[in-house]
Amino acid sequence: MTGSRWRMALALGTALGVGALLPGGWAVATSGQAPATGRTATFDEINVGRVNIVEPNGRYRLVLANKARFPGLFMDGKEYKHHNRSQGGMLFFNDNGDEVGGMGFGNRTVDGKNSASASILFDQYKQDQTVGMVYSENDRKRVAGIRVWDRPDASIQPLMEMSDRASREPTEAGKAGIREEMMAYAKANGGVGAERFFAGKQLEEAVVRLADKQGRPRLVMKVGDDGLPVIEFLGEDGKVVKRITQ
Repeated sequence: MTGSRWRMALALGTALGVGALLPGGWAVATSGQAPATGRTATFDEINVGRVNIVEPNGRYRLVLANKARFPGLFMDGKEYKHHNRSQGGMLFFNDNGDEVGGMGFGNRTVDGKNSASASILFDQYKQDQTVGMVYSENDRKRVAGIRVWDRPDASIQPLMEMSDRASREPTEAGKAGIREEMMAYAKANGGVGAERFFAGKQLEEAVVRLADKQGRPRLVMKVGDDGLPVIEFLGEDGKVVKRITQ
């Protein structure tokens, strides 16, 4: 749910051969072929706002959509509006009709400063992201790597329902109040999860970081911009208790 779900962004142009998935009103460009019949069609190029890959029972398996047509959150085939997601993207679904991950790419410029992000995330069953490849930068400060999270056993569905309420709240103050309610609920029901593993580049350092169940880094291996390797052991308070250098 944004931990992941909240942050996915994708500006996607796609060229696909798509069976009988094109509803009326979508623009289709062909190379002069005869109109397709039956359940199979072939196109050289298509322009669409959204593509739904569905199972025979109508439940989604994959959704590709622009910003205007991007869906909300899903559990057991039911859609809940997202309280702050305003993006295009790709979502994956399991047999139950649950959202189970996605891909995203995005960027923006504010006051001459650029920010960008890219990710592919996979969710724990009935929960939020549990493993992902992520990249982000803000004003040339960059982080990229593989992350693994712990998530609670409790279903995330109640938070989806709160998100739906927040999306319909007309005032920012009202939305903020429901977001605080969401955080309080999560903390009372196993927490929001913790990052346990990171391997990648963080600013100018190549880093491997292992954390405890509370998300506190306890072992860090890194190579800085000076090229020197360092291994650090940390206590619960985050202070280095032992350092090994070359």
